[in-house]
Amino acid sequence: MTDRKLEALGKVPLFALCTPKELRFIAQKGDEIEVPAGKVLIKQGQPSDTFYIQLTGESEVNVDGKVRRALEPGDFFGEIGMMDRGPGTATVTTLAPSRFFVMSHAQFRDAIKADDSLMVKVLRVMGERLREDLVVSRERP
Repeated sequence: MTDRKLEALGKVPLFALCTPKELRFIAQKGDEIEVPAGKVLIKQGQPSDTFYIQLTGESEVNVDGKVRRALEPGDFFGEIGMMDRGPGTATVTTLAPSRFFVMSHAQFRDAIKADDSLMVKVLRVMGERLREDLVVSRERP
């Protein structure tokens, strides 16, 4: 486990309330992957069960064929599908060669089940993000 990995995890809003010990625990549960430019990581409407944190590179989020935003190092996505294994709410494609920290549904489940305070912190931040996304989607035509 590298200090860069812990630093990246600490910058992710999803883990903003976590202690350094909790961040080390989370870091041990996930994997790092390298992905080429042009790779579709999540496809809207298709089952998804992987959570991604962009460590390097850039990706693009599309909803209903429209660009929603660009993702840069520190951004994350896939947390909803990881939690419920439901269909992706957006399509995410890499724009440049990228490195990601990833966790599958099983890895994340095992991590948060092992620590109740960690689970509460993560769920609190997820709720805040869902509310923010709802506001943004209502503002856009």
